[in-house]
Amino acid sequence: MTANPNICLQGVRPDNQVHLLLWDTPNENDLVRIVLYNNALRVNYRENLLQRINQSDRFLTLHHDLERELTAIKFMCSGIKEQMVLLEGLDCLITYLQVYSPKHLTLFWNNLEKTRKLERILWVILPQQLVPKSWPAMRMKSMFD
Repeated sequence: MTANPNICLQGVRPDNQVHLLLWDTPNENDLVRIVLYNNALRVNYRENLLQRINQSDRFLTLHHDLERELTAIKFMCSGIKEQMVLLEGLDCLITYLQVYSPKHLTLFWNNLEKTRKLERILWVILPQQLVPKSWPAMRMKSMFD
């Protein structure tokens, strides 16, 4: 099954909050087409995280720094010329929290859902099985609808 690479991700409401793009197996060609079609900036959370962590730290303790991670996600939407941000790779943080600290995962989802005042529309690409059941349906879109 192939995704619709010309899917319009603009015009969503509210436009200053986080939206989820449900996509189990994104492929590079479709991602590039969606970015071009929607005038989006593609950002990889994993790469961003590697740039931000202190290399001298022996352990990764993301569950202690959820506010820092949320701030980083919010910062990805600021100071860019594109109309929206397409964030991939956040599944690594969600999986980490699922395994290490489920209560922190709940806190993360609650805070992410309540995030406001983003400068650009933010779409987070996630596999369907990682999306919480409580996430508002109006702020989700499946690549296979």
